[in-house]
Amino acid sequence: MQAKARHFSDVVLTLVRRDFLGRYRNTAVGMLWALVSPLLYLMVFYVVFGHVLQLGIARYASFVLVGVLAWGWTQAAVLQAVTAITTNGSMLSQPGFPVASLPIVAVASNLVTFVISLPLLLVVMLIEGAHPGAAALFALPIVLVQFVLTLAVSYLVAGLNVAARDVQFIIPVLLQIGYYVTPIFYSLDKIPAAYRQVLAFSPMAVIIDGYRAALIDNQAPNWTRGSGSRAGTSTPCVSYSWRSVGRSPVPGGVSVTRARPRPWSP
Repeated sequence: MQAKARHFSDVVLTLVRRDFLGRYRNTAVGMLWALVSPLLYLMVFYVVFGHVLQLGIARYASFVLVGVLAWGWTQAAVLQAVTAITTNGSMLSQPGFPVASLPIVAVASNLVTFVISLPLLLVVMLIEGAHPGAAALFALPIVLVQFVLTLAVSYLVAGLNVAARDVQFIIPVLLQIGYYVTPIFYSLDKIPAAYRQVLAFSPMAVIIDGYRAALIDNQAPNWTRGSGSRAGTSTPCVSYSWRSVGRSPVPGGVSVTRARPRPWSP
């Protein structure tokens, strides 16, 4: 069991490193794209909703950037995970390759991008007069909750796409819808009460609000919206989806349940 766990972790770490470095290879600015991309979104939202439409949200640049970074991590991870199994037939054909590692690689490599982007958020917050205090430590468990939630969704869509390739075309549409129904560039307080409870049901809405409370407002997140129960469902979802991925037939006829651990190299 210990050897299997070590083999699994070695594969994950190797692929995360390769995936992250390969993402920015042959680009003009390299890893700076991890900062440039959210910065461009921030500029658009700040001009449109901070000055033109004027939503009246304090420290709007920091407010928006928190949402952009948090949602960007989950969205990029799920988009990568949905085809992680179906597009890696060459690796899956190798005996001992752990299929279940692929969704984890998608989530973890995009977590690295998320972490690299945090200094940009800190700079924007300081410019707007937001000084993170002890409450910023609440962001650490929120990151863990988001990791588990994103991993649960990633396992689910990866397994479903093995059975029906239509899933890889449906997921981008669903994520685009989720982008607008999640309070990324607007506040739930600005939404009519009739719709507020519906939008607040989204786990990502609670996660993003938690980041804002801990980092911008320097206070403990408000967990009274039922986020605890919804986040708690992510753990059994990960377990179920892990088993589903392990039993799924994949290109090359290899599955987690049949593969025998042995040294593997990318």
